Amino acid sequence: MGIESLTIELDNPVGIYFPGEEVSGVVHISNVSSKILKGIYLECQGCAKFCFKELSSQTYYSAEETYLDLIIPLITNEGREKFELVSGVHQFPFVFRSSRQANGKTCYIPFTGVLKPSWKPNYEYVLAFTVKTIVDLNTIPKAALPTQSIKTKPVFPWFCCRSGLITVTLYLDRTGYVAGETILLHADVDNQSMTTLLGATVFLIESVDFHTHNKSKTYERVLCEQKRRGRVFQEVPQVFPIVTPTMTPYYLHFCDIIDVSYKIEFRLIDSESPTHLKL
Repeated sequence: MGIESLTIELDNPVGIYFPGEEVSGVVHISNVSSKILKGIYLECQGCAKFCFKELSSQTYYSAEETYLDLIIPLITNEGREKFELVSGVHQFPFVFRSSRQANGKTCYIPFTGVLKPSWKPNYEYVLAFTVKTIVDLNTIPKAALPTQSIKTKPVFPWFCCRSGLITVTLYLDRTGYVAGETILLHADVDNQSMTTLLGATVFLIESVDFHTHNKSKTYERVLCEQKRRGRVFQEVPQVFPIVTPTMTPYYLHFCDIIDVSYKIEFRLIDSESPTHLKL
């Protein structure tokens, strides 16, 4: 066959970069016999794409955006139709910058890309790398603003006979956080009903909206949850500390097909039915 091994080695062994940062490394090729080639190229691809199915109509929807699409010649025929890659061990360095051009401006965006050296006949080795966005909360004024949500629920333990109201007030001193910071959720429960409160569960939820020209769809997943049981909610306000995990920033400025947002859901459990309050 001729080709004994083909690998890509990044100078950054973690494979995680920030927008605008250079991605560099070396393609290693070992061949036990000479090969006649037209060229060796490194394909650099980064995109966002998805597909989902609408069960009611059995219709598939999809969308795709390209952020990076480069072909870097590692070695070319230099005017010749073909050239000979002699037997041995070869290293081909490469470097490129993780950004794209749109509307005449340089766009720095998060994505997961792949590197793929290839030639004809095709020998391929695919290596994934990640570009993470940089978000400065100081540039987002509303990130420092507090937020509050209040919900009142009438309790009907026996059909049409209402026993009273349960009012839940949730408060955050700000809405912007970075990974590793602790969100302090203040929960004040005013139980003016005859229902016994059994506890509560707090969820940090990631919501991802996928948009096509004809349809949008939302998927949610729970990033973390915290349970607290007992009748303490009827006595004093509670504070739930939530450590922010590493996650995708909510604002994908240059992505038109995917929106990411986060919310806290507070589920107060009473003896009759759960009360859900979202923030």
